[in-house]
Amino acid sequence: MGNKGYLNHAINISVILLSTVIFILDYEDIRGGFYNQNCLSVLIVMITVILVHMVKAGRLYLALYESGLEFTTYLKIYCKVTPVSVVLPWKLGEFFRMYCYGTALGNGLKGMVIIILDRFMDTAALVTAVLLVRTLNGGTITSLVYMLLVFLLFVFLCYLAFPGLYKFWKRNLLREKATNNKLRVLKFLDSLNKIYREIESVAKGRGAILYFLSLIAWGVEIGSITLLNKLDKDIGLSSTISDYLTSALSGGQSNELGQFVFISILFMISIYLVLKAKDTLWKEG
Repeated sequence: MGNKGYLNHAINISVILLSTVIFILDYEDIRGGFYNQNCLSVLIVMITVILVHMVKAGRLYLALYESGLEFTTYLKIYCKVTPVSVVLPWKLGEFFRMYCYGTALGNGLKGMVIIILDRFMDTAALVTAVLLVRTLNGGTITSLVYMLLVFLLFVFLCYLAFPGLYKFWKRNLLREKATNNKLRVLKFLDSLNKIYREIESVAKGRGAILYFLSLIAWGVEIGSITLLNKLDKDIGLSSTISDYLTSALSGGQSNELGQFVFISILFMISIYLVLKAKDTLWKEG
């Protein structure tokens, strides 16, 4: 194993150990989150976790289509990085996702673009779900939702406008006398164009599908909350869904979201360990 291999193992072990510590501290009182929950309710959450992650894993694998990454390898990475991305605060886990996919693809830029696009589509679908719930059930739309909506629209418009802006500025800068500053600007523009081409190669022909798959995943979660609410004969369905989606947007955790996340982490870890054990047994065989 070379220096890169040792470095990769060191990074993986360090991040996973840190995530494990945070997970234990965050969920040391998880029993309170499942207080008064019967076996049927827990089973519904477990089925929801399986369905949602099937959709989300399928969505990301579709984004990686034609990358040459084997499905088993992809699944191991997905199960390894998903708990980390949930546990680490301030979205730091997304950098680990970028690193792991970039390492597997042998292309750090592609790994970064894949995860950014995945987060963009998931956030766009979540904002859509929040707006739909608020429109159908009433309630106040928070400033965070408006800020995210403006941000998403701004990013989308930048994506649409970039090819024209790139050609305009490159053409005009090439006509001018070469200076160090102009060369730096041209180099910066070419770097942006490289990122744009990577995004385009993933989004073209698949962007709408990725968005609708994200909507389906959030729809399954909302459907699960609705079913659990009816089983509990609780009349506060609207506020429960609202709290769930708001928590997902803000990075907080309602009781229902906490249950979903906890079972998701255990499910991902279980699948990952099974796949690793299978690899070990296969090699020994």
